[in-house]
Amino acid sequence: MSKHTSSFIRIGLFCKFLLMTAISPSALAQTTPPDSIWTFEEIRTDLDNDKVPDFLGDTVTVTGIANIKSGILHEKFLQAFIQNDSSGMSIFSEEINTPFQVGDSLVLSGYIDQYNGLIEVQVNSYTVLPTKSTAPAPKPLKSVVQAPAQYLGMMAEGTGSIIEKGTTFNGKYIILSLKETGNTIMVYVSNFHIFYEDFNFGLLREGDAVNVKGIITEYNPEFPDLRTYKLFLRTPADLEHESLPRFYWYLILSILAVSILVAVGWVIVLRKRVNAKTQEIQKSLTEKETLLREIHHRVKNSLAIVSGLIELQLGSTDSEEAKTVLQDSQNRINSIGLIHEKLYQTESLADVDLGNYLKDLVNAIDSTFSEQGNININFDLDSVKADPNKVIPCGLLMSELVVNAFKHAYKNGSQGKLDITLKNNNGIILLKVSDNGPGLPDDFDINNTDSLGSMLISSFTDQLCAEMNIDSQEGKGTTFTFEFPLN
Repeated sequence: MSKHTSSFIRIGLFCKFLLMTAISPSALAQTTPPDSIWTFEEIRTDLDNDKVPDFLGDTVTVTGIANIKSGILHEKFLQAFIQNDSSGMSIFSEEINTPFQVGDSLVLSGYIDQYNGLIEVQVNSYTVLPTKSTAPAPKPLKSVVQAPAQYLGMMAEGTGSIIEKGTTFNGKYIILSLKETGNTIMVYVSNFHIFYEDFNFGLLREGDAVNVKGIITEYNPEFPDLRTYKLFLRTPADLEHESLPRFYWYLILSILAVSILVAVGWVIVLRKRVNAKTQEIQKSLTEKETLLREIHHRVKNSLAIVSGLIELQLGSTDSEEAKTVLQDSQNRINSIGLIHEKLYQTESLADVDLGNYLKDLVNAIDSTFSEQGNININFDLDSVKADPNKVIPCGLLMSELVVNAFKHAYKNGSQGKLDITLKNNNGIILLKVSDNGPGLPDDFDINNTDSLGSMLISSFTDQLCAEMNIDSQEGKGTTFTFEFPLN
């Protein structure tokens, strides 16, 4: 631009000032000379479109409201922005004289300068006016990105999605895409920023939705002919996530995945240990079952030997009383031996089918007393699983009752009937032995008798915790009934 053109513009500004003072004469006494108050638009005047301000180097005085605190963008230099309702301006000085806050009104004197495409005022002096601070209201970012040159130096705020993140030689940035317009803008933090390390860009991921607030400016040190519009962040609070950052989602998912892998690994290891221990226990249990089965077998065989010895003794004595005693002992021993035989034949080695056992026991006694005559034995037996603590006294009790029936209820060669009943009523066992013999004497009392058999019956009844009832009628037989808990 020629000096004549520059002078013409300055004369125009002076005429503008004279017009203002003609309308308001009192203003002349209250203001500075007309060419000392400049608007931001006048400072950026570029009539020949050569990307260089027409008044580059001219001394100016400007006023505006600070939209950033001093000492933020640079801890030593005065690098800040002021704005009014329609525009804003970058200001710079190599020293900070008076600190100021966001919303403070400033009057500054300096000269017009251009730094890497950014038009600014190099400040020689400034004053902070003693007025109440009011922060400028930010402009909507969706409007700013469509015409950023109109909002240079002004506050803007909005939400966008991160489509790029990176660093430059003098700072770090993210590129935001605005859903409303489809436009993009760079959000930038200089490495001279006092809070540079506090801007944790490491948490940011492409696709994150963020809300930003900052100052619109232009800057391109590599290509001055290409204008790059940026939004300068002021403090870390100017960058906020709209939702939980993807970084945390990735972290949570990673921790969850690692936890699952650790849990699965631990389960696999634990399962291997459990399987190994189970096999060890199973092997030990099998060995113990084999040993226990062998013990029951040997006990049964030992009792069979004792029974055989008694059988030999029966053949070597002529005393009927001795034979009776020996035969009773033999029956009791066989009763116990049969229990051990049933035990080593079961899978559990712990429970015996009481009904099956009593049937085998009664049939064995019947074969012993075959010379007594033709006795018809009727069984009504439930399948009841019982442990040896119940089976042994129950078997000995049955042995005493059946032997007594064969001895006393039936005469040699007589026809007789013997009914054996075993029922399980919800854990209460009903055991009944009935014969059709002549019945018990009228004065019979099982608790006041010296008979060994009666004493054993009472003893086994007590062991079973059973209630005993005796029903005997002359000529119609005798019925012994017992009720006891299975467990």
